[in-house]
Amino acid sequence: MKHDTTPSSVLGQGVLHDERLDALLSITGRMDGYLYRCRNDASYTMLYISDGILTVSGYPPSDFVHNAVREYVSAIHPDDLAAVYTAVDTALAAGCNWNVDYRIMPPVGEPLWVREIGGGVLNEAGELEFLEGFVVDISDRKVVEDLNAELLLELKVANEELSAQKREIELAKQQSDHSANHDALTDLPNRRAFHNELKSVIDRCGSTGQAAGLLFIDLDRFKEVNDTLGHEAGDALLQRVSSQLRTILRSADFVARLGGDEFAFLFSGEADQARQKAVRVAERILEKLRIKVPTPHGAIQVGCTVGVAMYPAEAADSEALITLADRLMYIGKKSGRNRLVTADEMPPQQPGAAPSFRKTA
Repeated sequence: MKHDTTPSSVLGQGVLHDERLDALLSITGRMDGYLYRCRNDASYTMLYISDGILTVSGYPPSDFVHNAVREYVSAIHPDDLAAVYTAVDTALAAGCNWNVDYRIMPPVGEPLWVREIGGGVLNEAGELEFLEGFVVDISDRKVVEDLNAELLLELKVANEELSAQKREIELAKQQSDHSANHDALTDLPNRRAFHNELKSVIDRCGSTGQAAGLLFIDLDRFKEVNDTLGHEAGDALLQRVSSQLRTILRSADFVARLGGDEFAFLFSGEADQARQKAVRVAERILEKLRIKVPTPHGAIQVGCTVGVAMYPAEAADSEALITLADRLMYIGKKSGRNRLVTADEMPPQQPGAAPSFRKTA
């Protein structure tokens, strides 16, 4: 009888190897997936594919081993082949594993989704010899993922619609706020906006010790333009006046149309320079608003009269400042128009007499 001369250590390693292989095959047989190894040749000759291929795809393993009946790539959905090749080539070039989802075409029924995680095996010379990997059925997961993707898309669309509605509401509010605080004809701030700004400026100046200047502006001969050329010509003149006043504005200044042909110019600054600035601004306004309006009977020379009042030197609060500026403008109207009037030129008021604010166009 011939005795086995194989060393016991080698026999032990063989038994251990067989046990590990059996364990691996048993484990993979319980999974919704399969293992494979193929050669890196032109047809990717399949050397091994586990029994799970039958459970997943409906193809027996024997169909693929040594490419007996078909090559493995023939079972991949043709629309997914390019993505699979790209994933594999990219991973091999980077020396890492690939992870790619694709569809398997079973003998009957609808395509099913699988996920493959695989890698390349190099020989001793460092050449790519085998491709191997694990493929698992993700059809159920794919349904959930697709549903989640659909829900996320719907949520994104809903959010975009909500954002669009929010922008529309904000724009409508801005337009509403703008309309509530601006004159429709000239787009200058209106009387309401003027009173809000004046209160804010006076409060600020009261805290900082600065001074505020208020210029009341009333056009001269505006009624004559309306009576001669009509209200459309008067409106065009008001728009031109508004444009001229805007050219004088600095970023911190404020100009408003109070109504009719009345405008107000408001600014603030250091107390020791505010009066000089007020006079300079009033002089520029007088110059800018010297406008000739042609008519069939000759041009009408439009101008303006400006009342210049200062806070706190001449008025203790916003109401007093408005009253003073309006009175000074009225004095200018009564004394010849087309001029600026400061508090220095205001005649003393008789005790008990109330000022009259009737205008002369």
